[in-house]
Amino acid sequence: MTPLKPTMDRLIGNDYWRSVMYSRIGLNHELKSIKGEGVEFGGSNGIIQNMLPLIKWGVRLYPQYDITRESSFERNWDVIIADQVLEHTAQPWDAIRLIGEHTKRMAIITVPFLIGIHPSPHDYWRMTPRIINDLTKPYFAHRDIQSWGNAKVNYWHAVYNRTSTLLANIPEPELEAELNNNDPKKPFVIWAVLTK
Repeated sequence: MTPLKPTMDRLIGNDYWRSVMYSRIGLNHELKSIKGEGVEFGGSNGIIQNMLPLIKWGVRLYPQYDITRESSFERNWDVIIADQVLEHTAQPWDAIRLIGEHTKRMAIITVPFLIGIHPSPHDYWRMTPRIINDLTKPYFAHRDIQSWGNAKVNYWHAVYNRTSTLLANIPEPELEAELNNNDPKKPFVIWAVLTK
């Protein structure tokens, strides 16, 4: 695994817990060249949108727009993002089907794994890389599915929860070492860059 930049330079969106995921997604060179229109379902922090500068973006806030309902997909988009939203849906397989049917080129899906329950307004599921692969396979020919996490990071999230509290309590060299430590059997977050 290629070491990442120093910790403080990488706290994308001021979110330590997702910084590795966002950094890894950003390494996908295809993102910079895709043109067209896209939509992000969820709370939209805009981080992934900024990685695709040639896309004209729309946002569908969840739960106002239900990613599991056909009525939220009145058209097709070149790119669809579902950033940390599938765990809040009662039927994520319906969301993945609709994303697959309404994506022209690329979809990016992110989900937490070993993270506490966080209702928004509900929290139903945790997905593994395997189930994301199996659910997306009928719709996307190319599936780059990755994860990051380790026991210490999962423990830190349980104890500190907020990035500011973590940074105040853990020395930067220790943070840096854990950002570059990945145990695929203890993922904190999982993400998929999916292309047609």
